[in-house]
Amino acid sequence: MKQNLTAIVSAMLLLVCGALVFLSQASQHRQALSAGMAAKAIAVELAGLTSVALTDGQTDQALASLLSDSLARADQQTDRYRLVLRDGKRLVHSNWPEEIAGGQSGRPLKISEKPLYDLILSVPTEGVSLTMTPEGARAAAPVIVDGQRVGVVEIVKPLGPTGPPLIALWQWGLLGLVTVVACALAVRLQALGPWISLVLPLAAGLALGQLAQAGLAGDAPVLISQMNQELNILGEAVRAVAANQGLLMAGSPPPFKPELMSAVMDAAGLGHSMLLTGVLGALLGAFIGFGAANASWKAIAENPTAYAYVAPALIGMLLLAFFPFFYGVVLSFTDTTLLNQGASWADRWVGFANYASILIDFNFGGGGNAFNYQNFYWTLGVTIVWTISNVVLGVSIGLAMALLLNIKGLRGVAIYRTLLILPWAIPNYITALTWKGMFHPQFGAINQAIQAFGGQPVQWFDNVVPSFMTGLATNAWLSFPFMMVVALGALQAVDEDMYEAARIDGASPWQQFWYITLPSLRPALLPAIIVSVVWTFNMFNVIYLVSAGQPSGANEILVTRAYRIAFEEYRYGYAAAYSVVIFLILLVYGVFQIRATSATEANNK
Repeated sequence: MKQNLTAIVSAMLLLVCGALVFLSQASQHRQALSAGMAAKAIAVELAGLTSVALTDGQTDQALASLLSDSLARADQQTDRYRLVLRDGKRLVHSNWPEEIAGGQSGRPLKISEKPLYDLILSVPTEGVSLTMTPEGARAAAPVIVDGQRVGVVEIVKPLGPTGPPLIALWQWGLLGLVTVVACALAVRLQALGPWISLVLPLAAGLALGQLAQAGLAGDAPVLISQMNQELNILGEAVRAVAANQGLLMAGSPPPFKPELMSAVMDAAGLGHSMLLTGVLGALLGAFIGFGAANASWKAIAENPTAYAYVAPALIGMLLLAFFPFFYGVVLSFTDTTLLNQGASWADRWVGFANYASILIDFNFGGGGNAFNYQNFYWTLGVTIVWTISNVVLGVSIGLAMALLLNIKGLRGVAIYRTLLILPWAIPNYITALTWKGMFHPQFGAINQAIQAFGGQPVQWFDNVVPSFMTGLATNAWLSFPFMMVVALGALQAVDEDMYEAARIDGASPWQQFWYITLPSLRPALLPAIIVSVVWTFNMFNVIYLVSAGQPSGANEILVTRAYRIAFEEYRYGYAAAYSVVIFLILLVYGVFQIRATSATEANNK
């Protein structure tokens, strides 16, 4: 009974805490979005007023009066603003306390205020720049006179209230009541307790996601309506101030549309975040409810010394392997890039969009367009061909070298073993760079040898097949010593009496190899081949350092493509999804290979 209650309460607490975090981020994003939209509108209106006033020949003092009066009439005095003109590099007006204290408006810019002058040059001629700062939403609109950008109006609008909660208090109360009922049911029907701890967080996460999406959808029209009212008041204030000075401001500010808020606020992403929190809660509930947590605690209590010895290794694995892995999985559900990595998780959450983009993209180009070598399935095909060809070469050459070194009476075996193992002993990046130099079109040793025999130099990296062969040759050189060592060790363990009996029975050398040597090598070679497949599938150094995937990325493999997406295109979320797909492919291969190996061993027994 206690176990069931602990499981349900722990799972729901995790769900509620996670949901509150995501809801808080969504509310902050909604708050920042409304402030940003208002700041852009105010900046555009004041910039338009300044443009009309400058065209009319108004003085700096008149410009300052126009701006301050407009914001006072619109009841926007809490907004900070400044007007900077390029002509004379002067600050015409500002209500920033430190700038007023440092000198009255209408003064030249100081050296420390150079960023304000640079802002004039960076603001687009048509449009508004917007950035979020600790002070609030900072918007800058250009001042245009006769088609020329002569200055900038900058507005910093403090963040307003977060607005009504996305999930009402009574809805939280209903969730608490359902949890209490579930706990009572788990006490009465203890066999159902673990299943309740599994199902309840999932259902609650799904329900909270739906409620949050409905809250966002319902709040958008109300919020837009309030912002439009403030925008109308601002537009009327600006035009009234302009009219008092004999200036004509044409038109009125365009209203905000509800679709804009809906397009920017990712309601579906918030729903997915809630569901993910429910999944995590369900996993925790199942872990406790089905007894895994209790069994783990008992094992630790019964063997404290053993777990104390392995604790450093477990902590290291947790920090260096499991945490980065799970962080990458979570990152794969976002659209994180270099530009938005500081945004909240809720803002970046896109669900399975990255996976859909990877797996449903069948655009290979053609039809007059260049072939799309960046397509996932092309890269997957190249990776499979790369892996199979390298493993076949590595096993074949390694086995052949092992058979030669295993010949009885062969002189200089120790020297041959040392020489043949050197490619494996040398760091692979050094070997890769050496082979890249050998394949250099003009100065490489291979082309020099071809020319010495009257041939023409090969442009190794200009075509798909020659470029692929450069990586294949390099990796075969790196991989055969490992297979040679494994095969040689297994060969030396084969009983010579088996060969003697086979020769007496008239078996040929080929029959001895096929029926004695190969079956004897299988237990050693199969694990080595499994490891070799995984190594080769993810052989980053050779592809990146030798051919660099040339030409045009045609010879990229999945791991190098993921690297380029992350650290050359700076699409971290997409690259994380790409990496998870690679992991799943290798996981499926590993499970299949292990089952096949187990079946083979069972048949041999």
